[in-house]
Amino acid sequence: MSYSIVTPATLKALTVQEVKDYLRVDSSDEDTLLGVLIDASTQIAEHYLGRFLLTTVIDEFYDFFPVYKTGVDPFQGDKNIIYLSRGPVQSVASVKYVDGSGVEQTVTASDYNTDLVSEPGRIMPDQGWQATKDTVNAVIIRYTCGYTQASDVPANIKMAMLLIIGEMYEKRVDSVHRLPTASEYLLNPFRVFRFD
Repeated sequence: MSYSIVTPATLKALTVQEVKDYLRVDSSDEDTLLGVLIDASTQIAEHYLGRFLLTTVIDEFYDFFPVYKTGVDPFQGDKNIIYLSRGPVQSVASVKYVDGSGVEQTVTASDYNTDLVSEPGRIMPDQGWQATKDTVNAVIIRYTCGYTQASDVPANIKMAMLLIIGEMYEKRVDSVHRLPTASEYLLNPFRVFRFD
């Protein structure tokens, strides 16, 4: 499984002013640096959490559907589930695949169910997935994930980002090889784990 960003987030979880207030910085001399630190802390948090913080559209690629079968087997049904790698999932736009002839097909939305409540988000077919061509990235799922606005990003995540920014701002050298411990504690409840 891999993914590519189709539409990156246009909003940020933290503003420069929020960071300045946290760091007790009064001047605007380092606003550019603080913007870079916000971007860096966002990437660190998103990588650790397995989620995008604000609305992002991605294409997720799989080499094949989880299990190919023509009927529903009550003992094997859960193996048909696709677990999406990023969250929180807002919506699934399309499920496409390359068929045996090498032609891209789109699965009709009424032929699968989406679970946007669970994390990770899930997609499950009604009657099994179609067969795909034996090639890399034969299945492409486009979906939108992330919180819709900065105020929706949990306070724990924002606080963890501020701690990371504080560490990078104060030390300005590569002396820390992991997240600050307090940041990990704040972020851990929001990590997305995949079980496939």
